[in-house]
Amino acid sequence: MERVDELELLMEKSFWKEAEPPAELFQKKKVEASFSKIVLSRGMDNRYLVLAVNIVQSEEGNNEKHLIITASQSLEDKELCILRNDWCSVPVEPGDIIHLEGDCISDTWIIDEDFGYLILYPDMLISGTSIASSIRCMRRAVLSETFRSSDPATRQMLIGTLLHEVFQKAISDSFAPEKLQELASQTIQEIRHLKEMYRLKLNQDEIKQEVEEYLPSFSKWAGDFMHKHTSTDFPQMQLSLPSDGNNSNSTCNIEVINSLDIEESIWSPRFGLKGKIDVTVGVKIHRGCKTKYKIMPLELKTGKESNSIEHRSQLVLYTLLSQERRADPEAGLLLYLKTGQMYPVPARHLDKRELLRLRNQMAFSLFHRINKSTGEEKTKLAPLPEIIEEQQTCKYCSQMGNCALYSRAVEQQMEDSSVPTSMWPKIKEETQHLKLTHLEYFSLWCLMLTLESQSKDNKRNYQHVWLMPASEMEESGSCIGSLIRTEHVKTVCDGQYLHNFQRKSGAIPITNLMAGDRIILSGEERTLFALSRGYVKEINSTTVTCSLDRNLSGLPESTLFRLDQEEKNCDIDTPLGNLSKLMENTPASQKLRDLIIDFREPQFISFLSSVLPHDAKDTVACILKGLNKPQRQAMKKVLLSKDYTLIVGMPGTGKTTTICTLVRILYACGFSVLLTSYTHSAVDNILLKLAKFKIGFLRLGQIQKVHPDIQKFTEEEICRSKSIKSLALLEELYNSQLIVATTCMGINHPIFSRKTFDFCIVDEASQISQPVCLGPLFFSRRFVLVGDHQQLPPLVLNREARALGMSESLFKRLEQNKNAVVQLTVQYRMNSKIMSLSNKLTYEGKLECGSDKVANAVINLPNFKDVKLELEFYADYSENPWLVGAFEPNNPVCFLNTHKVPAPEQVEKGGVSNIMEAKLVVFLTSVFIKAGCKPSDIGIIAPYRQQLKVINDLLAHSSVGMVEVNTVDRYQGRDKSIIVVSFVRSNEDGTLGELLKDWRRLNVAITRAKHKLILLGCVPSLSRYPPLGKLLNHLNSEKLISFLFCIRSRLIVLYAVAAAARLKGAAGGAQGVLARDCIATAAMATKDPTAVERANLLNMAKLSIKGLIESALSFGRTLDSDYPPLQQFFVVMEHCLKHGLKVRKSFLSYNKTIWGPLELVEKLYPEAEEIGASVRDLPGLKTPLGRARAWLRLALMQKKMADYLRCLIIQRDLLSEFYEYHALMMEEEGAVIVGLLVGLNVIDANLCVKGEDLDSQVGVIDFSMYLKNEEDIGNKERNVQIAAILDQKNYVEELNRQLNSTVSSLHSRVDSLEKSNTKLIEELAIAKNNIIKLQEENHQLRSENKLILMKTQQHLEVTKVDVETELQTYKHSRQGLDEMYNEARRQLRDESQLRQDVENELAVQVSMKHEIELAMKLLEKDIHEKQDTLIGLRQQLEEVKAINIETYQKLQGSEDGLKEKNEIIARLEEKTSKITAAMRQLEQRLQQAEKAQMEIEDEDKKYLQEYQSKLDSLQKQISQKEKQLAQLETDLKIEKEWRQTLREDLQKEKDTVSHLRNETQQIITLKKEFLNLQDENQRLKKIYHKQEQALQELGNKLSESKLKIEHMKEANKALQGLVWLKDKEATHCKLCEKEFSLSKRKHHCRNCGEIFCNACSDNELPLPSSPKPVRVCDSCHALLIQRCSSNLP
Repeated sequence: MERVDELELLMEKSFWKEAEPPAELFQKKKVEASFSKIVLSRGMDNRYLVLAVNIVQSEEGNNEKHLIITASQSLEDKELCILRNDWCSVPVEPGDIIHLEGDCISDTWIIDEDFGYLILYPDMLISGTSIASSIRCMRRAVLSETFRSSDPATRQMLIGTLLHEVFQKAISDSFAPEKLQELASQTIQEIRHLKEMYRLKLNQDEIKQEVEEYLPSFSKWAGDFMHKHTSTDFPQMQLSLPSDGNNSNSTCNIEVINSLDIEESIWSPRFGLKGKIDVTVGVKIHRGCKTKYKIMPLELKTGKESNSIEHRSQLVLYTLLSQERRADPEAGLLLYLKTGQMYPVPARHLDKRELLRLRNQMAFSLFHRINKSTGEEKTKLAPLPEIIEEQQTCKYCSQMGNCALYSRAVEQQMEDSSVPTSMWPKIKEETQHLKLTHLEYFSLWCLMLTLESQSKDNKRNYQHVWLMPASEMEESGSCIGSLIRTEHVKTVCDGQYLHNFQRKSGAIPITNLMAGDRIILSGEERTLFALSRGYVKEINSTTVTCSLDRNLSGLPESTLFRLDQEEKNCDIDTPLGNLSKLMENTPASQKLRDLIIDFREPQFISFLSSVLPHDAKDTVACILKGLNKPQRQAMKKVLLSKDYTLIVGMPGTGKTTTICTLVRILYACGFSVLLTSYTHSAVDNILLKLAKFKIGFLRLGQIQKVHPDIQKFTEEEICRSKSIKSLALLEELYNSQLIVATTCMGINHPIFSRKTFDFCIVDEASQISQPVCLGPLFFSRRFVLVGDHQQLPPLVLNREARALGMSESLFKRLEQNKNAVVQLTVQYRMNSKIMSLSNKLTYEGKLECGSDKVANAVINLPNFKDVKLELEFYADYSENPWLVGAFEPNNPVCFLNTHKVPAPEQVEKGGVSNIMEAKLVVFLTSVFIKAGCKPSDIGIIAPYRQQLKVINDLLAHSSVGMVEVNTVDRYQGRDKSIIVVSFVRSNEDGTLGELLKDWRRLNVAITRAKHKLILLGCVPSLSRYPPLGKLLNHLNSEKLISFLFCIRSRLIVLYAVAAAARLKGAAGGAQGVLARDCIATAAMATKDPTAVERANLLNMAKLSIKGLIESALSFGRTLDSDYPPLQQFFVVMEHCLKHGLKVRKSFLSYNKTIWGPLELVEKLYPEAEEIGASVRDLPGLKTPLGRARAWLRLALMQKKMADYLRCLIIQRDLLSEFYEYHALMMEEEGAVIVGLLVGLNVIDANLCVKGEDLDSQVGVIDFSMYLKNEEDIGNKERNVQIAAILDQKNYVEELNRQLNSTVSSLHSRVDSLEKSNTKLIEELAIAKNNIIKLQEENHQLRSENKLILMKTQQHLEVTKVDVETELQTYKHSRQGLDEMYNEARRQLRDESQLRQDVENELAVQVSMKHEIELAMKLLEKDIHEKQDTLIGLRQQLEEVKAINIETYQKLQGSEDGLKEKNEIIARLEEKTSKITAAMRQLEQRLQQAEKAQMEIEDEDKKYLQEYQSKLDSLQKQISQKEKQLAQLETDLKIEKEWRQTLREDLQKEKDTVSHLRNETQQIITLKKEFLNLQDENQRLKKIYHKQEQALQELGNKLSESKLKIEHMKEANKALQGLVWLKDKEATHCKLCEKEFSLSKRKHHCRNCGEIFCNACSDNELPLPSSPKPVRVCDSCHALLIQRCSSNLP
């Protein structure tokens, strides 16, 4: 799920602001509130805070407005601004932010009608088009800014867009006719224009033909104003620039040199404006012999050549915008594309002043859309600018519906509302279909959305782009500065360009920007604000790749850029548009108003068979098999619904799987489906599952926001791959897929203008506000909302809006209709103990585990035993209940109470944090990772962003892997094996925050863990929050709360002591230098155990190397192997190299070898090959450890140890094969030790490697060498203590050697015992398997008997009930069908007569239609003739104007004929006035004719509409009657067939009854067989007891077998000559021929060698080969007795 944590940011601000009495300091609060949101400054982009406003009368008696202003952050340096003349009407108030243009003299600004401008709210950038449109109606302009999505697209707008693009491409290329034709064809084939044609239901060829009609005027304009030979060839125009001074000659020739930019987007923080200039051109103004070069805006217009004030005003505003990038152009050019006529528009001070005043009025209306609550008055919407009384303007206004709706719903509820009387009928007409409840719903949501938008606007303003340098913004992580463009710009598609940037010097700083984020690209220079906007495609430590909407390759390569993160769009345009659409008078809106506002109960179909197509039943049944019971109920409810269904998806119940299955079923039934959600990730998660089932769908939306695996299904990718360039292919694509997926904000796509879906499914519906959720519902017949209002609600920043109910989702609103709700209660995420928390807190025991495996699942920690031993040794693990509760896998839930630690919270401007809880969280995380848990399986949750920052900082310094740390909102819809929650709040003053009061957030937090949930917090503080109090009571009753005592000091020292103990010196050295360094290091860093170990080893290495160098330099001789400091150095180096080494475990030992990484050195450093070869050739070395020790000694003698190890630590990717990620050699400590080793190059060592026993040396650090200092010399008592410590050390070493020898002897004994035990285990296993098989067979027989009895009983009962019901239904249906048949005959006669009448009336209407069409043609002919006359008169007027100009020129040339020329001019003026009067009369006649035509057209339309409506209604009635007739005929057929089937069924039932009687007889026989089986079961039990006795005998025999081994050996000697029969070959006794079994065992006859049973060989006689009696068979026994008796005398 993709949510932003605005709510946390907003709420945390309340923890450090102090309240003041509102009545006393209201004005001061308002000023300070504004001041806290803006950066005040002087200079070009000055920002002043208004402190006070006073009306003062000047000496001349005129009113002036004096403003006390300041640009100081301390509010101390005050200045005065005097507003005169019309500027006094600017509605400025204390607390407002203003920008001033002009001069400041002696801290005083004067703004009057001749000089200076005041810009109100300059950071609110308003488009020039909106300001120009406000000239005629300010209300329309404000409504257009508010309800932007309500302005419909039109054919004229599309034609204008196409012509703009063709002209813009041509001015950069060529205006040749064939080139224009090619550009027009290419532009029309672009996908975005084809989509608009699809939306407007236009024909592609007709649009192309209309565009081509304009192309000749393009060529004409280019021929007139471009590429002439001399300046006089260009047309003459009248243009006076302010810079020309008082030059009376305004005639000039204008030459267009080139185009500098197309659609140049400019933001002006000086004038509070923004806009896109169609074309920025370079022009030369030729006036006489002088030429002036200017860069001007060229505005293109495709409509009527009016040269209207709106068009000219737009150009004046564009000249102000141009001043942000370049010198003041002083004028602009207005070009009408239809005629090719261009007008220069000068930008005079008067025009700029009035337009900026209009802009200030509009900014004031937009800024004050809300009247804040004061005292008893509630917050309410402010009135809009007044409604004008111009019928013609209102008639064609696109905002007429919203204007009337706002007036009736909002303004007419106010006491001082004033609506023109002439507008009452129009307002009533527009809103008469709405009830009072509908108007109240609109007013309330309009208020809440406006409140919310103001909260977001305060957070989202872009002032930091122009008011703060990039270096300051980089500290917040939302900006990257000093970037230069690299590589060539790649064109991805039309309007998207791929740019690569890198830092001018150094790497990319740490930033919050990531792939997919929206950005604003600006230049570091003042003139390059907001050059482009786009998305981050990829970002790493060196480069940033962006997809931008403009190609910036035209800028110099040395241009420095900055990237600013654009806050998530606070788009209320779509919600307000949806709200406006809900109030429209359409069937879809009416239905939604009934369901949502009026709470009409949803309707459902009775039988599922009427919904499912016959051929889809098997497919649906197959799909349903994989679902649990609640999921199947949800599927059935959706299919039966006529209006809507709500699916409550509790945590872990498989909402995504349910939606995927639902879409599959609807797809199989042939229904069209619109799949939506608020976030792209939620939509793509469902589509990823659908893609696995090979179900086709169309994904709408921007491709960069779509999951990579889904991008091939997007509209953009399909159009690119199929090269769609025609409207027919686009329509085919849209109609080819039954399933369309998009977000709720993507409903303005053209596909929705034509398509209505059978079902709309909205995921995450409980997190979406009502107006946003409404959007997709307009385009479906039925909808399904999936969510859980017990989890996160819609995100609302504004507290007042939240209090008014904005956090109520549509899901929650409709949930009161219980018959439309289905609950998913079987979950597959949490084990039973974690689930019980949510059941107790929220779901009242409804949740249940999906299986025993889920219920009993625990965390798997492979190394937990090792970690447990360490904790037991160093922290008394078994004596600390909190450690047991936190780490034992069998304890899934644990709450650690930090009340007695203590762990107080810290409140800062950044928010609330708790350092002690953060350290505990990091400690728990590091232990879990060390125990074998993957970092990706651990999640850390905290409610406050400041706590997240503290935890992330500690994790970064503790070498823990990538553990996700986030807020509850970010974890919605996700889970982890282990979740650690830090509640942060711990205080004694009772301060409560808002976040922990929300029980829904708590519910989400405790349901994210699958196997382990650990909660940290202060119980007394948290108990004040009602949701947490309920949770704590439950935990306390279950005894799941553990107290932590004095953990502050213990946690710091815990692993420092452990590290010291690992160095074999913890007992005595704790008072020495090394132990103190270890504990101090741990206390400063509070790192994990491995970090403490590294710090201790580093300290040890420092001491060892330092002592070795000092002693060697003091002695001044070559060191040999017996030198103690040198021996200790090698021991320390061995410990350093062994740290973090990956371990191979054997049966009773650990195998660590450092030879592997050292052997790697010769591959990286060629000079080390000689050492490696020498070590391998040494004959006395047998172990890898011995070779490593020899290698270290040889490297020291070569003085290359530092070089060798340095090349090793550089290659960390290779070292990772041998070391853990936290090992000393993988961290910075390894590099420090390598640096220290460089100092050993001053030492000469002469070591004999061959003679030493390096394999068996015991590497123990002798701490006595480092425990002495100068104060201890001569201290006898100290020496005695050291001697005692050394004696203890020697004793421990000797004890270790003895233990090693004992272990080796135990190894040998264990091996022999294992061999003898395996044989006994195998025989016992065979016996147990046989017993188990018999038990399984017995159990199976019992279960089969029970099933047979149950089935027969159920079958008998069902059959009886069915027979009775079928007989009753047959009787009732027969009577009803007879009545329906008679009624159908009567209706058929009536309908046939009605149809005849309709056909007669239809013929009359057709004839009347032909007459009307003929009259229309005559009227059109008359209008065309009048238009031709008007064109001729206009041409005469143009000729008169030309004569006027010619005579004026001659008047200047000749003074002699002045009087004669004056008379001619007078006559000409009289003629002109006559012609003008004639023109006016003709125009009036034309207007009257047009009015008459319009009235006739209106009457014709009304008549046609009435006729068409009657015709449609009649056709509908006919079709309905025909359908009823057909239905009745089919019903009759069905009735006949049904009667026949009932007869057949009765016969079948009789057969069934007889068959059941036979079955009852069979059941009686089955009972007898069951009794026999019981007897057999008793017999098997007896056999089972015999087998148990045999097993006991077998055990006794096995215990005696060892004692008889010697006797058996002697017997074997005597029988060496006999052939013994093998056990496997004998299956029956030789004598009685009975089969052997466990109770009937095999025995060899020692005389004949054959195998007999116990009964046939239960004789013992002494044989000649054996003096002792041995077992013989009965035959041999009789034979031997006979022989013995015959041998006796």
